[in-house]
Order: sequence, then structure tokens, then C-alpha cells
Amino acid sequence: MRVFEAIADAVVAHGVDTVFGLLGDANMYLVADLVERHGVRFVAARNENAAVMMADGYARTTGRFGVATVTQGPGLAVAGAALTIARQARTPLVLIAGDTPPGDPLHVQHFDQQPYALATAGTFVPVHTAGTAMRDVGLAFRAARELTGPVVLNVPIDLADAQVPQHPPVPAPMVPRAPRPLAPDPADVDALAHRLRTAHRPVLLAGRGAEPAAAAIRDLADRSGALLATTLMAAGLFRGHPYDLGVAGGLSRPLTRRTLAGADLVVTFGAGLNRWTADHGALFPDAVLVAVDVDPAAIGARWPVSAGVLGDAGETAEAVSAVLTPVHRPRWRSTDLAADLAAADPFAGLDIESRPGRIDPRAFIRICAERLPRERTTVVGVGHFGGWPNLLLDSAATDRSFLAPWEFGSIGVGLPFAVGAAVGRPERPVVAFEGDGSLLTGLGELDTLARVGAPVLLVLLDDAAYGAEVRKLAPRGVDPQLARFPERDLAAVARALGVPAWTVTDEAGARAAFDEVLPLAGPALLHVRVRPDVVQEKF
Repeated sequence: MRVFEAIADAVVAHGVDTVFGLLGDANMYLVADLVERHGVRFVAARNENAAVMMADGYARTTGRFGVATVTQGPGLAVAGAALTIARQARTPLVLIAGDTPPGDPLHVQHFDQQPYALATAGTFVPVHTAGTAMRDVGLAFRAARELTGPVVLNVPIDLADAQVPQHPPVPAPMVPRAPRPLAPDPADVDALAHRLRTAHRPVLLAGRGAEPAAAAIRDLADRSGALLATTLMAAGLFRGHPYDLGVAGGLSRPLTRRTLAGADLVVTFGAGLNRWTADHGALFPDAVLVAVDVDPAAIGARWPVSAGVLGDAGETAEAVSAVLTPVHRPRWRSTDLAADLAAADPFAGLDIESRPGRIDPRAFIRICAERLPRERTTVVGVGHFGGWPNLLLDSAATDRSFLAPWEFGSIGVGLPFAVGAAVGRPERPVVAFEGDGSLLTGLGELDTLARVGAPVLLVLLDDAAYGAEVRKLAPRGVDPQLARFPERDLAAVARALGVPAWTVTDEAGARAAFDEVLPLAGPALLHVRVRPDVVQEKF
């Protein structure tokens, strides 16, 4: 047995059945062995960065390990942004990277991969010898799960082809175990109960980390007379509750914003409380902030808080409910507020106007709200365009059905994350929102989408510009033409790469396109030419 075969055995032993990547000298035999001997599905991307993003999207939607592979030198170098995104999102991901022979420093593809991997992924596991290969794979998967983040498993090309000695050490596969819930300190529980008892206008704000605790937080809100809200990444968690304010943050809707402005206590559960969640201090300016989190380093790290409770969201909510006498707040939890929340229309009061050849993006999103299937995975890329679906479209984030990979602020993420999400959850259609500038950084992945054949609707909101830069340049007196580009027929490009595509310039055309596209049975692209002068201020 050769080392690449031993690595394949060890990878499959960890339950891996899908790998994303690009072939090269240093990994092609490993990929061939995974496919031919083990039946692993290999999704061949056109760019290494996109391959790692696909593995990240797969992991985020399935809860399983994301696995990708790239070749030596430039193969790893190109994947740096994707590894950094996965690191900041704490995605359990293993990237198997080839490397040049240690004894050949003049190799054309040589560079020092370890410091690069540490600067991007954060964790580097080298395959040391032929005899330790299977053990080293186990170490990489263990690190990805226990350190919660991406790991570069480094395999020199000459070592990959070496013979494995008989009876090498074989580690037990990494079996994920649910962590034991962290119980809060009773003194912290009593202090939080006192704050809820004495506050006048409390709000409980849940993030993605509190999804398993939704019922306990809802019960605590009812017991304490608090209103409920979520971060964008936990949107829809309290849907159906009469006092659910929806998303709190820079993308809060007007009614939510007005209500949160009056809060005097905001308690966050498993939420990445940061400048966006607080809208730079404008969202709940007079509130005392208390953060509940299992990570002590996360409490107050990105936005100042008055107090922190170290504990599992569900355990803490239940413990506080147990010591809190029910509190009734008819003025805060008023029947008028419940009625207003039930009747709220995110499009009310907007001055929506399409023009010849260009649809108002808000008009298009309104049609999306009417026509898109409720049971879907929604992916929103990075750019000015992303403000519209996030502000106006109800996209539930429960059950891993919402991806906004904004951790590193990198454009070009929407399409590859959508491919990974669709491969991971093929029973659920994917709707991905991208911008023209963002898509043009990785057009080749349209070919990947066509080959995969997954039900992905790519909605391309095209303003023929880098919209965020235009919005920022003009007020400073700088010529925004620097960030504008000629119009291109991106629907024709998509069709040339095997993806059915429609161009949308008005509301009638949008509805006609949805008539043809839905129900979604495979890949499709809507090239939506939007008005470039409609600005999303809170992006």
C-alpha cells in the first residue's frame, strides 16, 4: 500500500463521501483512489479558492466535515481567502494539500507552506512519514472538530507515493460527540434574573449558536415579559411568536428599529454581538447589554457589554426561568405591537420605481418574496447587492438553510458556497444572490454548477459596477467611474457554460422568468439588470 492509498482509507474511515478540489501532480492519485476504490464523489472545481468555499458551504449546510484537496504551491496559495473565511466561521474543514519534495527547494512550485497555512487556516498538520500517514490524517480530523476550524493536511509529493510499512499505527476514527452543556454559575443566573425582573423594556436576542435553545429562550421571554429578536444568522428562529421582532442589526426593518430603540435591557444568547448587530450603537442606544455564551473570549470581544454569563444558551435560559417569578409588561408587550408585527410589510413606504431597461432591485425582491419556495437554502454573497435580499426577503436560517459567508468580506463567495450547499443538501433547492462584479471573479464555477447539475437558482443582481465602492466614492468627490464597468451579457456567458439563463429588466419579465424556472429542477441563472442608483444605506 502506498501513502496516498493509506490517506484515502483514513479519510473514508472518518465518514467522508464527498471531496471538492482541483487535480494536480501532488494529489491526482489520491483523488483517483478515493473515487475508484472507495466510490467517493469528487466535485471538480475550476479554482482552488472556490473548491475550499464549496467544502465550507457543504459543511455549513450538513454539519459534517468539509473536505477539499489541492496540489502543491499555487494550489494552496490560491485557496488562502477561502481558508481564512472558514477559519473566521470556525468551519470544521480538512484541506489535503500536496507539497513539493522537502529536498528540492528550487522546485518551480516550492514555497514554505506551513506559515502560509497557519496564517490562513490556522492549523497545519504535516504527514511526517509513510508509517504515520494514517495517524496524521486522524490528527487533522480531530483538530478540525475539536479546535473548530479548517486544517491543512500537508502531504509532500514524494512521500505520497512511498510504500507504507506493514502494521502502521491506525487511529480510531474521529466520532463527533455532542458537547456536554455548560451550566451557568448560580450567582450569574440570579443576577440575570434580577436584571430581567427590574428592567422595563427587555429584549432577548438569539444568534446562530442558540438555535438548539429556541424553545427555552422563548419560554424565558414569556416568563419575563421580554420581546424576542435574532441576528441575521438566526433569522426565523422565533417565527410565529407574536412578539418576534425579527432581525436585529444594521438590516433591521423600520418597526423593529423603532421598538429596539426603546429597549433598556438586551440579553444575547449565542450571538456574535458586534458592530453590525448593534448597528454601530444606533440600534439600542439606551440598553444595558448582557451576553450569554459558552466561549468566555467571545463575551464583550466585539462590542462592549455590561455583564457576561458563561453558559450554554438553553441551560442558562432554563435556569433563569426556574428562579424568575413571572413578569407581565402590558405596555411593552402590547396588543398594538403584536398587531403591528403581524401586519408589517417590509415593502411598505418604499418609493419603488423601475426604469426602461433596469428594474428597481426592491421590485425584484418583492417578486422573489412572492414566488420563491419557502423550503430552500438561501445563499447571499458579499457586496452592495446583498443588502436587498437580507433586508426585504424572509430567509429562515434554521436547519442550516441560510448562508451569508461574510466573515472575511471577500467577494466571489455566492456561487461556490451555493454549489457546496446543493451538493450537501440535494433535496432542498438553493437560491443564491450574487453581484456582477462578484460573479466575474470566478466565472469558471458556472461550468462547475452545470456539471454538478444541482438545483441552484443563481440570481445575479447586476448594476454594472462595484456598487459599494460607487456609493462611497461619490460623496467624497471621487469619480465613481473608477468602480463602473461596461454592461456584459452574462446570461449568454452562463448559457455558453451550460447553465440555462434568462435576462430580467422589468417586473413582467421577472414573473415570466420565474414561470419558466420554477419549480427548480436543475441549475438556472436570472441575470437581473437593476437600477444602479438605488442605494441600500445599511449595507
